[in-house]
Amino acid sequence: MAEELLEKEEQRRRPFGLYMIVVLQVLIAVVLVLSLSGVERADPYLRALVQNPLYYTYVGWGLVIALVLGVIGMLRLRRWGWVLTMVITGLGLIFSIWSYFEGNFNYVAMIVNIMIVFYLNQRDVQAPFIRWNPPRGAQ
Repeated sequence: MAEELLEKEEQRRRPFGLYMIVVLQVLIAVVLVLSLSGVERADPYLRALVQNPLYYTYVGWGLVIALVLGVIGMLRLRRWGWVLTMVITGLGLIFSIWSYFEGNFNYVAMIVNIMIVFYLNQRDVQAPFIRWNPPRGAQ
């Protein structure tokens, strides 16, 4: 019984990488909210994190909602949170690379997205989100 409790506790323990992902996503969401709310001091920080002008419209509010949902899902160790975070980060990387080839060199956004992808792909971060379904004959 005690071994099962220890095993469950280890499964629930959140790795350091998960907290790094959450911090980076919250940082992006806060800067985006401040900028979308009209705080002019936040605009340079937003331009450092995201460079696509779509983020300055309703798409930006949608991104904020998606980031918050991703953070909630990640903290609750839900697979959909991990997948949503991966999709958001992948789109961020696509926009970063696209902007790079158009001559807008935004290394901060690229580095933040690369850091999130790095942590998302670590085994200890992926482990709580993996659903293992044994083959039907192996039961």
